[in-house]
Amino acid sequence: MYGCCFQLGVVTNENVIEDRAGLEKQLRKLHAAGVDGVMVDVWWGIVESQGPRQYDWSAYKTLFQLVQKCELKLQVIMSFHQCGGNVGDSVFISLPKWVLQVGEANPDIFYTNYKGIRNKECLSLGVDNQPVFHGRSPIQVKESQKELWIFLVSNS
Repeated sequence: MYGCCFQLGVVTNENVIEDRAGLEKQLRKLHAAGVDGVMVDVWWGIVESQGPRQYDWSAYKTLFQLVQKCELKLQVIMSFHQCGGNVGDSVFISLPKWVLQVGEANPDIFYTNYKGIRNKECLSLGVDNQPVFHGRSPIQVKESQKELWIFLVSNS
């Protein structure tokens, strides 16, 4: 059993797969080489980028269908942090802009280290159960996305 990871930017910030034909060709080669499946990050900053509860799964749904067509399994990582900004990163995907706006008014939503330095790449565990996102807590946001993903996948 062998697996492979997609490049971080397989789905762009614009929520598209730029080279679908090339991607399909790569997936077919992986399958022919005996790879069983692939892993992909599903970025919060892409699927809910337009506003709270405004989901756009279109590129990820297309990706899922393409993986199925190439007879591969898919492991999904729901990524609720920023991608990029670190050494070696070639892709930048921020948290949703509306989340960053909430953070401007309430910077405590972001992880803060013992020196008081805030990191806007991820949320603080201290707000997990607080309804800071238009009446939803971070846990509720994550549950909503997970349930929607499961629904989309099971109805494809």
